[in-house]
Amino acid sequence: MPIKRGVVIEEAYNKIKEMIYSNQLAPGQKIIYTDLAKKLQMSVTPLIHALNRLEASGFVSYVPNKGYFLNEITIEEASQLYEVREALELHALPKVIEKIEQSHLDQIKKASKKYRHLGQVPADRDLFLADARFHLQLVKISGNDILHRMLKEIFEKLYLKYPPQYMDTARLKEIASEHRSLLQALARRDAVAATAITKLHIAQGRERILESLRIRQQEILSLP
Repeated sequence: MPIKRGVVIEEAYNKIKEMIYSNQLAPGQKIIYTDLAKKLQMSVTPLIHALNRLEASGFVSYVPNKGYFLNEITIEEASQLYEVREALELHALPKVIEKIEQSHLDQIKKASKKYRHLGQVPADRDLFLADARFHLQLVKISGNDILHRMLKEIFEKLYLKYPPQYMDTARLKEIASEHRSLLQALARRDAVAATAITKLHIAQGRERILESLRIRQQEILSLP
């Protein structure tokens, strides 16, 4: 029975994350777990366990007498996550350059074709997730599974807790171009260029997200 219970809790945990991925739940939103249980056709108990797990991971907060709320990323947290992301990706880069093959490049290019239509519409989380997949595919080539898992957790916290509507379309369109430049450098096994492009790409992403969060913070402070 404990095994079955654990499976149900894991299922609830993953379903809630899927709802965040698909914008059915938004950062800052209150989670009414009784309604959620009906929607997911699950009992309340595994949902509460799943929400407690999400709370431990920093995705959800429980406010006494008010309930559960999806956390929205803060300026400080976003800055720290980008700092760790840069360290992880730059650490993996030499191994990626050493091991990358044409088959890897072809596979990543095929997956990146989504950018031809993403960014042409109002910002949504799909493009953020496509960006994360691009970088995770590259890091996976390094063969360091622990680093890959750590980076995946970083992306989840960045892109699930950041409201996609805050990002301007100009940045969304730049992402694909920067990815192409990085792939070209990797194809040449040009470590200097690949490192410079990676640093610039991450720095620009960091600044765009931090700036959008600063603007949002000012808007909230200026409310009557």
